[in-house]
Amino acid sequence: MADSEITTSLSRPSRRDVLSAALMTIGGTSFSSAAAESQDHGAADAAFLAWKAWRAAHRRTLALCRKQQRLEAELARTIGFPQAVLVAAELQSARRISSLREFDELAADVPSLFTRRDEVTAALRAHQQRWDDADCAIGYSVTRQEEAAASAYEERLIARLFAADTTSLRGLSAKLDVLIAIGADGAEGRHFPWPELRRIRRDVARLVQLQRHDAFGLTI
Repeated sequence: MADSEITTSLSRPSRRDVLSAALMTIGGTSFSSAAAESQDHGAADAAFLAWKAWRAAHRRTLALCRKQQRLEAELARTIGFPQAVLVAAELQSARRISSLREFDELAADVPSLFTRRDEVTAALRAHQQRWDDADCAIGYSVTRQEEAAASAYEERLIARLFAADTTSLRGLSAKLDVLIAIGADGAEGRHFPWPELRRIRRDVARLVQLQRHDAFGLTI
């Protein structure tokens, strides 16, 4: 490994490091919604209200994800992913072809196989039709669409939550709850939410200032 790669790797903080730093910023205490409720009255906090909506949406997304995975596993077990098995003297062993593109790439190296293209096409279409019929019967594609819609809605709620001003420790707890959930999910293609983390830090600073003002007013 090159030195530059080592430097880059070591300079990038892990999610655990970032979350630990965030918790240290608020005094090393991780607030649950119940604990926060006992410390302040955050029922009207916009962030907390958004968190309640997100929690329900997140549970629905997870339920649909599990259902989609279960249905896909059932299709794979009973029908198998669409493919054609190609046996030819030019090949050392039978080849499983999952698409015409894959066949064309293979035939580009073995031109004599092009005469089998119609055969492979028919086999793929027949297998795909069996998959589609079974899919229709158990609702796999419908569930995938529902999951995608639920996930998109959840993302919108997350954006709304982090855009909301936090006015209580309960709301702050809600933001941290979602932040940790995002980090735990490790969704592909999603960068760790640095902008949201910075906003939480600003929220913490603002709440500290409010508490100081309240304390100063009580001592006068």
